Amino acid sequence: MSIETLQIAKRTYYMLLTKSGKKLKKIGQILLTTVSWPLHWIVRKFKPEWEVTLWVDPAKKTVYNFKWLEKCEATHVKGKLASGEAFELKTQDAFNFQIKKVK
Repeated sequence: MSIETLQIAKRTYYMLLTKSGKKLKKIGQILLTTVSWPLHWIVRKFKPEWEVTLWVDPAKKTVYNFKWLEKCEATHVKGKLASGEAFELKTQDAFNFQIKKVK
């Protein structure tokens, strides 16, 4: 075999290797997505959610849904909303609140 033939064979081998590597990566991503969805659903199903009703003004009621609550006091509420956003309300005046477990 000549040097040129070896170089062509080497280039062809690397091209096949990178193409099959991309295919393997794609297959791995599909498998990971397929396996992770049921697990994600199970965790979401059993993870508690909280509904917090705040009355900062006695006439006005505001309802928030939380994934988790870090702090809930008469002047300070902190946690993560069900939409994924961080939430914090801190006042000097005390307000009324009610906490209900949704899930």
